[in-house]
Amino acid sequence: MGSGAIEIMFGIFPEENNIIIFMYEEFNEINQGFIDAVEEYEPIIKFYPLKTEKLSNSEISMDKRSLDIQVLGGDGLFTEFKRCSAGFLATAKNEIKNYIVTANHCRNDKKGDVTKFFYGAWDEKPTLEFVGSMPPTGFSSYDFNLIDISNMSDSLKPSPAIRNSDSEQFRMLPIYDGIPVSSHGVHLCKSGYSTHVTCGFVKAFDVFSYVRSGIYSSELIMTSMLGRKGDSGGPAFAYSDLGIVILNGIYVAVIGNVNSMILPLSMITKYGDIEPIINK
Repeated sequence: MGSGAIEIMFGIFPEENNIIIFMYEEFNEINQGFIDAVEEYEPIIKFYPLKTEKLSNSEISMDKRSLDIQVLGGDGLFTEFKRCSAGFLATAKNEIKNYIVTANHCRNDKKGDVTKFFYGAWDEKPTLEFVGSMPPTGFSSYDFNLIDISNMSDSLKPSPAIRNSDSEQFRMLPIYDGIPVSSHGVHLCKSGYSTHVTCGFVKAFDVFSYVRSGIYSSELIMTSMLGRKGDSGGPAFAYSDLGIVILNGIYVAVIGNVNSMILPLSMITKYGDIEPIINK
């Protein structure tokens, strides 16, 4: 990667029969060395505007709840500075311990600090209901991490299902299996705090996302589903039947709103040494 290059995503796209590189317009000058270096290979380069959102203190008004709350994939996860989404409920392979999987970049940026997450329902502000803690270290080049839910608030009840509250008929989607995605053009969906359930098609495999020196993600799946800040960590899934879904991974990034990146379930289970908890 060119010296000083930041925020670049690229992969091989069969439909275009070419390499496509995605960048933000605001970083053109910083990335010019990288652009010059790859021009001889004649890739397609697409530029998108960078949209930033600041999480104000007014958005972190946490109201205590007294009723039991089901924690589902796609529900909001909040730290002091960030908002993300719950991915899925998982269990350790070699010990009796359960976790909620989400994106690693949802943790606090300060090195050495454990990150505490609090619950937030769709279209509502966060609460003081404690979900769990994430360790300060992640899993190499894979953007996921595990939230230890051992000390979760008593009122929160994690469930192996996905939030779909915008649907009148199937407001909760039970997870009945976890299967890798293997074909271009396959229809996938995700559930997230910001844009709720959105769907699209697989555009490319093995996409590489380079943030800056030492921070990158590999082996991603790019889809055409809508996503925004706050959806990170939410579950990616496919419908097996009406109201029943198969888990495929988690949503980790987007460029241009409709170029969403999915981290495959196989990478999460392999390097996290976990298994998704499903309905049997």
